[in-house]
Amino acid sequence: MSMLNQILLKWQPGDIHSLDWFKQKGVEQRLAYSYYQNGYLEKVGPGVYKRKDDEINPFGLVRFLQNELGLKLHVSSRSSLELHGHTHFVPMGYRSIIYLKAYEEKSLPSWIKKLRMNFEISFKRSSLLKKESFLEEYNANGFLVKVSCRELAILELIDDLDLSGGLETAQSYVESLITLRSTKLQEVLESCNSIKVKRVFLYLAQKVNLPCLKDLKIEKIYLGRGKRVIVEGGELNNAYQITVDRDYGENPF
Repeated sequence: MSMLNQILLKWQPGDIHSLDWFKQKGVEQRLAYSYYQNGYLEKVGPGVYKRKDDEINPFGLVRFLQNELGLKLHVSSRSSLELHGHTHFVPMGYRSIIYLKAYEEKSLPSWIKKLRMNFEISFKRSSLLKKESFLEEYNANGFLVKVSCRELAILELIDDLDLSGGLETAQSYVESLITLRSTKLQEVLESCNSIKVKRVFLYLAQKVNLPCLKDLKIEKIYLGRGKRVIVEGGELNNAYQITVDRDYGENPF
């Protein structure tokens, strides 16, 4: 059996690879390309292929972007929280979305927008952190990918959400995070550049009484000055100087 045949047999369903990857495996690009010409492979982008009749796995695509293209991006926000087991109600007919972030000026390859996939990619360049950090390796259905730790993911989610109509969605995620690590959370909050995100998280964490909150050194977390309008038409929370939902009560803290 040829080396190329062995590679194709071991090819993980849903994965994609480049001609450069074949070359690293000891298969000449010309030979690998001949497999595409003979119908064993299907082209998904310039020099990028999947096995014939395979559906691209979302984490196969992420693995490719991270490992073969070397892009500094990660599974973030809602997607990372879901991988960590913090899932919420999904409407019938909902098309899954994989949320990706990069903390440097990078763009996804243009050919990704043209792919026919049973999922969507939401990619955002973010200034939440100065550089890519607080990531963990996660085995997603056999694909090893980099994802944000839960302590970062919840801040990314708050940053992504339109909070002008209320904090209900953000709160539903925060109240499920009872095992957040206070030491890691301290590091993430001190590194976070968004005053709004930090204030909203701390307000919600205090509201739902997250256990990790008692060990945080709030005085070391820069929270800026002045009031911030978060919820349009909301009432002011005095502790964090943000407007929150009026139906949240008297806001005693």
